[in-house]
Amino acid sequence: MWNKYGVFCILMIFSLLLSCKGEDVHKGRTPVACIGDSYLYKDEVELMFAIYGNGVDSVRFVKNYVERWAVEHLFYNKATENIASTVDVESMVDKYRRGLILSMYQDGLVSQQLLSDISMTDIEDFYNENGTMFEVEEPIFKGLLLKVSDKSPNIGRVRSWCIRRNVDDLESIEKYSLVNEAFYNSFLEEWRPVSDIAKQTPLTEYQLNERLKKRETIEFKHGGYTYFVCADSMIQQGGIKPLEMVEHEVKELLVNSKRADFIKNKKRSLYDDALKSGEIIIF
Repeated sequence: MWNKYGVFCILMIFSLLLSCKGEDVHKGRTPVACIGDSYLYKDEVELMFAIYGNGVDSVRFVKNYVERWAVEHLFYNKATENIASTVDVESMVDKYRRGLILSMYQDGLVSQQLLSDISMTDIEDFYNENGTMFEVEEPIFKGLLLKVSDKSPNIGRVRSWCIRRNVDDLESIEKYSLVNEAFYNSFLEEWRPVSDIAKQTPLTEYQLNERLKKRETIEFKHGGYTYFVCADSMIQQGGIKPLEMVEHEVKELLVNSKRADFIKNKKRSLYDDALKSGEIIIF
């Protein structure tokens, strides 16, 4: 394999063999290939080799890259020769460019002004009026899962910590899991599907859900381990997702519902201001 010095030598050979226009058009850059007025420069090839040429034979890389560049330009030239009118293409490109700029500007206006105008009260009102839009598709809950070996000490104390779950208890559970190499998954601040947690236990989703519906802290043994699963809060399928889960979604819905009128008013205001200032003259 060649190093960067090898690439440099190859490119120098290309540039010495090149017999296109004089050096004054290159502004200090070294050409390695040209087709008409289009040039491929040594620094461009070196950059591509630095990005994509790791572990690649430098001679082959340079040869293939120059060839691909030439084929692309030749094919483009042939295409422009055979297109009946490039005016239509330029018009399409201009329309696309204008549309892209307008879209970016509108997105910026919405982000800067409309989003900031939506208050928490707006979000809460929409959520309360449209709660059925946010039904839970499967049981979810906040809680924790602890899996300890039956040989671990003080399992009775662990049971008490899991039942109470105050700040000190949670700290004790975390320390215990580290010392005794227990599996500890705490999601007390995050809503998780029952199905996700069931996969970390020997129970099925249905079994785990049914047990948690009856008791917020359950305990069971399997394969030499004791499992503790606790549910601080739980919502069954068909229930309404809490606002904290859908706040961002609600805000997006409000933005989209107001976006059309917002942009329409902005355009009208811009037009009226231009008429008053004389920027627009209608004959």
